[in-house]
Amino acid sequence: MSNYDQMSNTEVAIIPKGTVINGNIEISGKLEMYGTINGDINSNDRVNICGDVTGNIKARDIYTKDSFIEGNIKCDAGAVVRENTVILGDIDAESLMVDGAIQGKLDIKGMVTVGDKAIVDSDIKAKSIQVSNGAALNGYCSLCYADITPKKFFPEESAPVKETKKTNKKSAS
Repeated sequence: MSNYDQMSNTEVAIIPKGTVINGNIEISGKLEMYGTINGDINSNDRVNICGDVTGNIKARDIYTKDSFIEGNIKCDAGAVVRENTVILGDIDAESLMVDGAIQGKLDIKGMVTVGDKAIVDSDIKAKSIQVSNGAALNGYCSLCYADITPKKFFPEESAPVKETKKTNKKSAS
């Protein structure tokens, strides 16, 4: 089967600009969203968002551009936050590329790439972080998923040994 056949067999739901959905969306397949959703999105495939979402998103991977999202995002694979996107919420994903603005906790098992126009006001847990010149980054960064840790180079010091008081017993003569 060619790539074209595979692509044509993939079902895609499209929510056009100007459409407002008040309620959750559960979809088996891809979602392209240009309208507004006031509710959670749950997909086993890619979710492309060029609109507004007030709710949590769970997907295989997510791509956002020109969006406003208020809610947490969980991806089995990667997340891409392009320019003119604002996310107020946590992101849990395998990888993350940011050119927009994020305020929330980031838990990324792989690499975080922060572009030169990105604004990230978040604590970041990741395997690696690449920050471009011009990016604004505010928060605590932990490379807790990295293959190498500072503990391998800087061993923990053992607790200081408490000195015990010696008592001298004088023998009676």
